[in-house]
Amino acid sequence: MRDWWASPDEVGILLNLSNVYGIGHVKLRLLIGGNNKPSHILKLPINELTKFTGISQKVATQIHKATFDDYGAKQLEQAEKHNASIVNFWDPAYPDKLKKITDPPIFLFVKGQTAVLNSFSLAVVGTRSPTVYGKNITINISRELVESGITIVSGLARGIDTIAHTETLKLNGITIAVLGSGLDMLYPPENRKLATEIAKNGAIISEFPFGTKPDAINFPRRNRIISGLSAGTVVTEAGQRSGALITAYQALEQNREVFAIPGSIFSQKHVGSNKLIKEGAKLVANVEDILEELPAQGDLFSAAKGTNIAEDLTADEKEILAVLRSGEQHIDHLGEILQKKTPLLLSTLLKLELNGFVLQQPGKIFVLNKRI
Repeated sequence: MRDWWASPDEVGILLNLSNVYGIGHVKLRLLIGGNNKPSHILKLPINELTKFTGISQKVATQIHKATFDDYGAKQLEQAEKHNASIVNFWDPAYPDKLKKITDPPIFLFVKGQTAVLNSFSLAVVGTRSPTVYGKNITINISRELVESGITIVSGLARGIDTIAHTETLKLNGITIAVLGSGLDMLYPPENRKLATEIAKNGAIISEFPFGTKPDAINFPRRNRIISGLSAGTVVTEAGQRSGALITAYQALEQNREVFAIPGSIFSQKHVGSNKLIKEGAKLVANVEDILEELPAQGDLFSAAKGTNIAEDLTADEKEILAVLRSGEQHIDHLGEILQKKTPLLLSTLLKLELNGFVLQQPGKIFVLNKRI
């Protein structure tokens, strides 16, 4: 019998529970806990439900009524219609790094490749109206991060976000776009084609269910997911009121790294970026300034949970190590042997490098770390 999180019926009930007035992310996690199936919660009498912290008799009554709600079934229908997945908090596909933030979403609505949610990633964000300087910086930083095997996370907004996504795709890299609306209400509309391209090797995701409009109130909330999926946030250009600053401050709250590109002290377009540096963000002059800080965040993306790290490696990681045991390999040759695309291969190699299994030599040549 498969686990409940893989059952459409149980996921439908979980969606119904999430739609009950008075139940937020925290209460729903308390209700389900580690063992309770959503269907089990519906069967509990009201006096048992009220024993859960924060569940009043009124809310408990609404939970019972959720049995007859068709909300969950409609969301599942929309997911099938749009060729999307609904990943819930208890699903193994749900990224562990996102579980470590203060208020992780219960659901991630995903169009594209769910596997990339667990890749080593950095957020690249900034103003919606960049200068030529900001555009060029974003292009250069995105290119060098992608060439290092890093997944780029951003918000699909106009300006810096669009540039970061677009440049990643030009290099056949992996990028994740986090929306402030439902997957079926994509915003801005001119980025529909870009979103389609992103989903081929990366992912378009949202915590908001199908039918959610891109209301202004949603975007500050979605920013915590951009930073929560990432080891750090790179602000390439931001004015005083740029939404990118919200993402940066949320990254700090999540104990993630924050990087900022300095700009002219005479330009209003760089007030936010310079302010972040003044407040302790790392000043970035080149991509090495970013890369040298990443080992400290490596545990966010490590597959290892126990003391024997090697036993907890993924199948892809074990395959790579098996090939490297026969000697050094260029990235292209490694891809031919394993029949894997370069962007995904680089992302996996980066995780292995951060965990001390692999060393990268000049020219994208990888060798086994002799210390293991």
